[in-house]
Amino acid sequence: MKNLMYKGFASMALLAVALSACGNATPQVVVNTVVVKETSVVKETQVVESTKIVNQQTVVTATPAPTANPYNDQAPIVVWIDAARKPMMDLWIKTHPDQAKLVKYEIVDRGQFASKVLLFNNSGSGWPDVVFAEPSIVMDVADAAHDYPGDLTPWVDPAIIKQFVPGALDPCYTPDKKLLCLRNDLAPNVLYYDKIQMDKFGYKVPTTWEEYQALGDKVAQEHPGYVLGTADNEPTFYMWASGCPVAHPLSLSEVVINAEDPKCVRVAQMIDHMVANGSLSNLGPFDPKYIALGNQNKILMMVCAAWCGDYVYNGTYYKTGTSQVSEGRLGVALPLKWQSDDKAYTGNWGGAAWMVSKHTQNPKLAVSIAVYMTTDIDVTQIVGTMPAYGPAADAWAKKLDSNKLYAFNPFPIFKQAAGMVNPEFTDVVRYDLIQGFKPFLTAVEQKKPTVDTLKDVQSTLVDLAQKQGYDVKTSMP
Repeated sequence: MKNLMYKGFASMALLAVALSACGNATPQVVVNTVVVKETSVVKETQVVESTKIVNQQTVVTATPAPTANPYNDQAPIVVWIDAARKPMMDLWIKTHPDQAKLVKYEIVDRGQFASKVLLFNNSGSGWPDVVFAEPSIVMDVADAAHDYPGDLTPWVDPAIIKQFVPGALDPCYTPDKKLLCLRNDLAPNVLYYDKIQMDKFGYKVPTTWEEYQALGDKVAQEHPGYVLGTADNEPTFYMWASGCPVAHPLSLSEVVINAEDPKCVRVAQMIDHMVANGSLSNLGPFDPKYIALGNQNKILMMVCAAWCGDYVYNGTYYKTGTSQVSEGRLGVALPLKWQSDDKAYTGNWGGAAWMVSKHTQNPKLAVSIAVYMTTDIDVTQIVGTMPAYGPAADAWAKKLDSNKLYAFNPFPIFKQAAGMVNPEFTDVVRYDLIQGFKPFLTAVEQKKPTVDTLKDVQSTLVDLAQKQGYDVKTSMP
């Protein structure tokens, strides 16, 4: 995942499992009929290759013949998935024997998908009909050069769309409200905390970032060596929650980038303060030394995605079979709020989706697979991350009742956090945010002031965005 990859994580099989859980338009005919006494004139407007328009007028009998269907419900389709989706695809085949003969699925590296689409566009064939990928990749292939995903709005029942968890489909919509994908799973960032240690030390869980920093001062003085998380992490963790405007698309060709905005500066100042006093680690979340802190119950809290409890804390920070896995140790709290903001916001770290090609000759079948994969209760429980579809998410939540890792069922927190993702910052852009924030992250690792790097971050991000064809603005219009 372009914007969800973390340097050095490729070798981490655990993260790979968790995160994986995580052209030209097809001709269409629009018929307008004008009745003239005993006859009628049928005007056909056929859109060919997105640009050429052919108009015809044919005199027919008073009842015009039905328009020919430009699609073929018996056309075979190809589905591209990753290895984690294979059991889901196998279940679809088992439960749809009559249609299975039309479907071929392939396990591919979706990181190469954007470049492959350009090759398919050049040859005029080869596009897969359905693809599993992150919303960022969906938007990668939605620009004029790739022009791959089709608008699902006409094909998906609005009643189904309404049942997705609030905010879940936001990354799938273009600025002009075309629905280019259906979310498979969700990964909103929340605040995890060690309830046993926090209670032991008499600390309250903060509700604002200002309280978070103040608690850091207290921990640094009273319990040096304990941390409230790590600063060497994705910009989604802190910058997204702050509304730092470095990835705000106005359209598929325009984006707002201003890394020197006050909402970015306040994050850098907080991180610099907490790294300096030792209450915020400068190590990455999968650095062996940081994992050792977790093994010693010294990570008092950490901002991380909804999947981190089961896939990071359980088995990585808290080793199975040791005294660290005390029943009810892990608490989960809502994202923190900046005092000057009207409400709290958060970001995503993961969460993939299904998209359908606008080139498919069998959209009925292609879309039905995407809908099945995201809404069928049985199939959505296979991978184990939080489903994006409301009823499926509710079914998944019941499993957490018996999970002894948590102090309480965290699902209500996860579900509410999914609707708190900040619209002012998104990874659904065609440039790499991690690469753009490299000067910032390097400063964190070296324990140097990150505030001093924001100018470099700005120039790096602008350069990356312009290379992807964006017209960059520094403020909202």
